[in-house]
Amino acid sequence: MDPDPFAVPAADADEREPEPSRRDRKKLQTRDELIYQASRLFDAHGFDAVTTEQIAEAADVSQRTFFRHFPSKEAVLYADTDVLRDRMRVAFDARPDDEPVMLSVTHAMMAITDDYPEDRDLRYLQARLGSTSPALSAYARAVVQASWEHELTTAIAERLGVDPLADARPEILAGAAFSAMRAATRQWFAADGESDLPEVLRRALTAIARLDARAA
Repeated sequence: MDPDPFAVPAADADEREPEPSRRDRKKLQTRDELIYQASRLFDAHGFDAVTTEQIAEAADVSQRTFFRHFPSKEAVLYADTDVLRDRMRVAFDARPDDEPVMLSVTHAMMAITDDYPEDRDLRYLQARLGSTSPALSAYARAVVQASWEHELTTAIAERLGVDPLADARPEILAGAAFSAMRAATRQWFAADGESDLPEVLRRALTAIARLDARAA
């Protein structure tokens, strides 16, 4: 029988993703359990009242094991920071080079909310705890959003072919985009999370372009 010309060739053995080892699976399970227990405790008692020792105990691991996975209790609540940053960058880089930069920025920012239906409770918990804990709010701004904003600034600078230290546009655009995200999150939280966060964010990002048009 002749081979099917439309068949998808099987991946070579060398190209297949290796199966995670038993040790790696155990590490992932421990990480997931720490995230779950931390979120549960934060929700019940507030962020500031919960210690890393309590989180570790709830997950049935040592505090030393906790610190092998996370540098702080803030990092547990924002455990997907790197994943979301990478998703944002991939979404930006996938846009056409000749597309208006702000439109590419909008698509990149919206990618952060791709999992909103599944992550809605976590996002609401982050917003609620951040509104009552200055330490957590500071971490969200100085670590999480700063990391995302730096990545977006770099992406915009590469698109424009400029040095972000010499040309202020990439940093200004990225800063405006994350100001829009913060405003959208506050608006969404003020509505008790009943509105659709991606749509609120989209409106906030659109407002940047409208303000620019009015200033022109």
